[in-house]
Amino acid sequence: TSIAFEKLESRVYLFHGQSGIWKTLNSVPHDLGDPDEEPWLFINAYIAHDTADWKDLGPKYVLQVYRDYIYTQNKQFLIDIWPTIKLVMNRLKTQDTDGDGLIDNGGFADQTYDAWTVAGASAYCGGLHIAALRASLEMARLMDDTSLVDEYEVWLQLAKKSYSEKLWNGQYYDYDSSMSFQHDSIMSDQLAGFWYLRLSGHKYEDFEKDRVDSILTKIFKTNVMEFGNGKLGAVNGMTKTGKLETVSIQSEEVWTGVTYGLSSTMIMENLENEAFVTSEGIYNTCYNIAGLAFQTPEALTRENRFRSCGYMRALSIWAIQKAIELSRTEANRNKDQV
Repeated sequence: TSIAFEKLESRVYLFHGQSGIWKTLNSVPHDLGDPDEEPWLFINAYIAHDTADWKDLGPKYVLQVYRDYIYTQNKQFLIDIWPTIKLVMNRLKTQDTDGDGLIDNGGFADQTYDAWTVAGASAYCGGLHIAALRASLEMARLMDDTSLVDEYEVWLQLAKKSYSEKLWNGQYYDYDSSMSFQHDSIMSDQLAGFWYLRLSGHKYEDFEKDRVDSILTKIFKTNVMEFGNGKLGAVNGMTKTGKLETVSIQSEEVWTGVTYGLSSTMIMENLENEAFVTSEGIYNTCYNIAGLAFQTPEALTRENRFRSCGYMRALSIWAIQKAIELSRTEANRNKDQV
């Protein structure tokens, strides 16, 4: 598999100008190749950072496998993939540098926000990690791997405790646990882990409903309404005082796919009005104002700049349809129980 593949050839990574190997053993690759090279053969074509050190690729891989199993109920698929899940989870252990059960960001941009520095426990990667632990635990049960069920259960509870103690401030999860001036920024993507689990049939085993509601309310108030009056979608970062977080170009951007994913989360939490204000803002901007209907960009700013047209993250718009279907199913189930 691409995970159990190793390529020891050295290359220079652009962000820091440091050399590193092409593909580290048991790491999740960033991609399966560049169309300008040889996709499938030359994987991990991305060269801004050495993504073997990224903290979100492993959890996302686990969550995508679990999601696909839930939707297909293909047990053979799970049997075939299970060995790589164990490899990825073992690698995640090495990314917990302080033994608190939670992966730690390394003080650089070691996740998909690849120009936005993060250190220690973080709202984004920590939430993905907790969700991946839940998914791994459920898959271990399906595989009758009792020793890993016990291991993942203990690990999950420790990670949840650390996540809450280090990041929860009463309204939302702080951006990270560092002492930087941006540590308490409001990140619009902080519920990404919850989003994966919710779309896979889970509810509030690991993310308490009152906290989810508080976070969504805060993000809508600050990152959507205070940022652009609902006309631009959800900006990635805002300060706790309601100002645009300017520490990074990416904290200042609205990411199309993140906005659609956030909107689908709002729908599942019965915040339909907020959801469609949020998603309408980015849709109207892309389609009707910018004229980018078939060149959907990754990112826009309120200064009318955009970048990375034709970006795949915007495909998360389909999560809105899934969220609507799930909400209807849950509503009908509740009616039947009355």
